[in-house]
Amino acid sequence: MLTILIFIFGLAIGSFLNVIILRLPKEKTLTGRSACPRCKKVLGTLELVPVFSFLFLGGKCKNCKQPISWRYPLIEFLTGLCFLLAWLNFEPVALPEWIVFAQVLFLIAFGVAVFVIDLENYLILDNLVWPAMVVFLVLNFAYDLALPGNGFARTVNGLLAALFSALPFYLIWFFSKGKAMGFGDVKLMLPLGLSLGWPLVGVGLFVAVVSGGVLGVILMALGKKGLKSPLPFGCFLIVGALVAVFYGSDLVSWYLSFLGL
Repeated sequence: MLTILIFIFGLAIGSFLNVIILRLPKEKTLTGRSACPRCKKVLGTLELVPVFSFLFLGGKCKNCKQPISWRYPLIEFLTGLCFLLAWLNFEPVALPEWIVFAQVLFLIAFGVAVFVIDLENYLILDNLVWPAMVVFLVLNFAYDLALPGNGFARTVNGLLAALFSALPFYLIWFFSKGKAMGFGDVKLMLPLGLSLGWPLVGVGLFVAVVSGGVLGVILMALGKKGLKSPLPFGCFLIVGALVAVFYGSDLVSWYLSFLGL
């Protein structure tokens, strides 16, 4: 039952993320009822049930009969699926484990919003980055308080990971005068570093750089991108962060064993 509730909770969060993704890049408020983007009719309660409303309505607006984008149910379903995977992967019992689990769920939600907005608009918004930093810092501090004898190890680790992972991006941005990298990517590393800590932030960066480089080469080979064409690198940073959360510890252990350590 709890597993089902976690999935449903993820669907509901995904529905709210759709509002964030649609409104924040346009500098619109998050308050107010949702409406059809075409006929502007305010949606009723039964039209706002994540995924199921889309299926029940046949993918069309009840009023104007225009198609509803598949993006909305897809984001809802993927968020619910990621929440479910997080639950199955972490299965928290003690209070510190629940705090880590809450941090992972917030990272997933934050990551989905950043990924889609950066993919569609080439923007990493301050009003997502700065609140996320506060949330991750508070959760790190709460973890340290909940674990006797831990001191402030998680908090300090997160702060150092945030600063040292953002520094290389800052230097690239500074010396290239913003041509090689946007400042949004620099800022994005701060909440990601706070959330992941060391060494997981290193895993996330490795995955982001490799996946971004491989996709860039493929797109250039297909003629879709040029050498100077921009890529939404924030998307790769988010993918790297999520890979690090779920598989980072295993990858670090494998790498150390490969080195014979």
